[in-house]
Amino acid sequence: MPIAGLNVMDMLRYQLKLKQLEIDALLEVTTAINLNEPASRLFELFDTLLSEQLGVDHYLLFFNQNTWQVKASQGYDLHHIFINVERDLLHFKQLVILSDLGNSRPDILKDFDLIIPVFHKQKPLAFLLMSTPMLKSYEPLEEKIKLVQTVANIISVAIENKKLFKKEKEQEALKRELEVAAQVQTMLIPDKLPKNNEFEMAAIYLPHINVGGDYYDFMELGNDEFAFCIADISGKGIAAALLMANFQAQLRELVKTNHTSIDILIQKLNAGVLLSTRGEKFITMFLGIYNRKTRILRYVNAGHNPPVLVTKNNSQLLETGCTILGMFENLPNIQSGEVKVEDDTTILCYTDGLTDLVNENNQVFSLKGLTAFLKHDYNRSAEKITHELIEIITNYKEANDLVDDITILAVKIFGK
Repeated sequence: MPIAGLNVMDMLRYQLKLKQLEIDALLEVTTAINLNEPASRLFELFDTLLSEQLGVDHYLLFFNQNTWQVKASQGYDLHHIFINVERDLLHFKQLVILSDLGNSRPDILKDFDLIIPVFHKQKPLAFLLMSTPMLKSYEPLEEKIKLVQTVANIISVAIENKKLFKKEKEQEALKRELEVAAQVQTMLIPDKLPKNNEFEMAAIYLPHINVGGDYYDFMELGNDEFAFCIADISGKGIAAALLMANFQAQLRELVKTNHTSIDILIQKLNAGVLLSTRGEKFITMFLGIYNRKTRILRYVNAGHNPPVLVTKNNSQLLETGCTILGMFENLPNIQSGEVKVEDDTTILCYTDGLTDLVNENNQVFSLKGLTAFLKHDYNRSAEKITHELIEIITNYKEANDLVDDITILAVKIFGK
C-alpha cells in the first residue's frame, strides 16, 4: 500500500537503489577478497558502507585477532572505550535490538541501538555495535540491517579463512624445513660406529616433534687414540641443522690438529661458534679422547649433561670442563678431566631430553636410576644397553610425549 505523499514508482526506485547498493557493496567486498587484499582494506570498505552509504553515525567493530581489537569505528574516541568483549558481548549469540532489553540493558552499551555478532563454526569472530542507520520514512530498517549483517559476515569469515590459510602454509613450510633439517642431521651423524675386540659404540636418537640440534660423533685420530663427542645445539629446524654442520666441520678439523691440548681446542671451537652465531645460539658438548695404549681418557665437559662412567665396582659423573660454547669470547677457567679406564668400562653420554623425561606422575627420569641400570649388568654390550634403554624410556613415559629429542651414545671399553 502506498505511503502518503509517495507514489509506487518512488518506492520501486528506492527498492532498486537499495538493491543496487547491496549488489555494489557485495561486489566490491568479494572483489577485494578475490584479489587477496589485506584485512585493513576490507575494514576500510566496511567503514565506507556504514558511514557513507548507510548513514550510521556511531559504530564500533570489534574483531578477534587473537585479542579483541577495534578495527572500524565512527563517532568515538578510541582512547575512551571501556567495553570488554569477553565480559560485555560474548554472551550475545544473535542480533540484538538493545531497546528490547529494557531495564537489563547494560549501561556501558547505552550509546548503541544494535549488536550484530558474527560467529563461524561456533567461534566468535566479530561484534558490531551500531546506532540505527539513517532512514527516510519509506526506508525499511530490516533491509539495511540485513545488508550490514551480510557484509560483516563475509568480511569476518574471509579474514578468518585467510588467517587459517596462512597458518596452514606456515605449517607446511615448517614441515618441509624439519624434513630438510632431519636429512642434514642424518647426514652428519656416523653411519656406522666402531665395534671391535677393544671397544665398541652404539647410539640411539629419539626425535621430538621438532627436529632439534642433538649431535654425536666418533673420530679416529691415529697414535692409538680416538675421540667421541655428544652435543646439543640450541634451536630447532634448519638453523640448528646448519649450525650443527658448521660445528662438526670445525670440531673434526680442530680435534685432528689440536687434540694434544684440549684447552686450546675448546677455545678455538668456542671462537668458531661465536663467529657463526654472533652470540645468538649456544652449544653444550662433551668431548672425550681415549688412548688405547695408556688407557687414559681425557675429556672436557662444556656445560653438557655429565656422562655416567660405570665400572664393576664404581661409578662417576664426568663433569670437569667449562661453561657452554658460544656465549663468551674467552672461556674462563677451562679444565680437563682425566680417568684411568678399567676393563669393561661403560661411558653413557646423553642429551637433556633423557633427564627431562617425565612420567604420568610428573616424576623426572633420574640420574640415580640411570646409574643403577648401568651397574646392574655392567658387562653388557653397548648395543644391548641402548636397546634396553629404548624399552625403559618407552615404559617410563607411558602415554606422555617426549619433551625434547633424546640422544644416547654408549661407549664400551673392554679388557686388554
